[in-house]
Amino acid sequence: MIRTTDFAALTDDLQELTSEHMANKVADMAVSGSLFEIKDLVRKTYDLTVLHGTVGVEHVSEGANFPRATNQQGDSITYTQSQYGVIVPVTKQARLFDLYDEITDIATSVVDDGMDKIDQSLADVLLHGFATTAYTDVYGQLVTPTGPNGLSLFSSVQSNGATATTYSNLINDGTNDNPALSRAAVVHERVRGLTYADVNGLIRPIHLDSVVVAPSNEDLAERLLYSTQIPGEANNDINSLKGKIKKLQVWERLETRSDATDTSAYWFMADSSLVNKTLKAIFAQRPQLSAPEVIFENKDWEYSFDYLYLRGFGWAAYLRGSTGVN
Repeated sequence: MIRTTDFAALTDDLQELTSEHMANKVADMAVSGSLFEIKDLVRKTYDLTVLHGTVGVEHVSEGANFPRATNQQGDSITYTQSQYGVIVPVTKQARLFDLYDEITDIATSVVDDGMDKIDQSLADVLLHGFATTAYTDVYGQLVTPTGPNGLSLFSSVQSNGATATTYSNLINDGTNDNPALSRAAVVHERVRGLTYADVNGLIRPIHLDSVVVAPSNEDLAERLLYSTQIPGEANNDINSLKGKIKKLQVWERLETRSDATDTSAYWFMADSSLVNKTLKAIFAQRPQLSAPEVIFENKDWEYSFDYLYLRGFGWAAYLRGSTGVN
């Protein structure tokens, strides 16, 4: 029998086990971890202001003062932390009959549930990023999918809040927005990224060097991006994309949205060095298993698993998306 005197040892075991299990789950979240800026901030709200086009480098005459850098402030938004949690019971019968495996299975299963929901909630930022209509997230809560400019993550008229200039971050193949994954679309978006002009009209290249797809598109993406010749071309032209895309990321969460919608045709392109400026995941508390504060003899020991975080996005230019319908 697991007695009250064993509580400290059991707590240590469960916390060590869940920590190791969480580490393994974090490793499985490699795609979301590379796309989102994931950091800790112990504040109820997170204020995000988009700054555009910091400039000021000029010719400086000998003995003259350096000019001061200036920028144009864009839109602002405030995100609020939300708490998620569950009780992990260690029942009287589980202790009485020494059901250690059952106890640990419950704890690790709860970790699976929480970490999988975090990962899916981040994927849903992208998958619900083509509309401004509120959606029900993986926790059953309503989420409004708009950013600082009041627009969706992917829009043909992204406004910067500083000038009247607009910009599209919907993937385009030269003819249509939201095309199916194709070589023409990747080539066209790479050019648009490299010729991106900021609010001052200065070219600020966005290197769209990453492609993110669902497993259903993995085979096609491999052939489009890494074949030596152009797939499907009779004359075997050299595939100039080979070596241009540094990273192909296959994210299983893109296969199906949390509302069970098939999103396997959705695909995305990102600037790997700047995409964290677009996608945000801020934790006030990372997932953790906590011991009950009060222990009663021969009653349930109610451990808790909980975390607080928010997710959203800022200036969207460093990420491009397509629903794959055209």
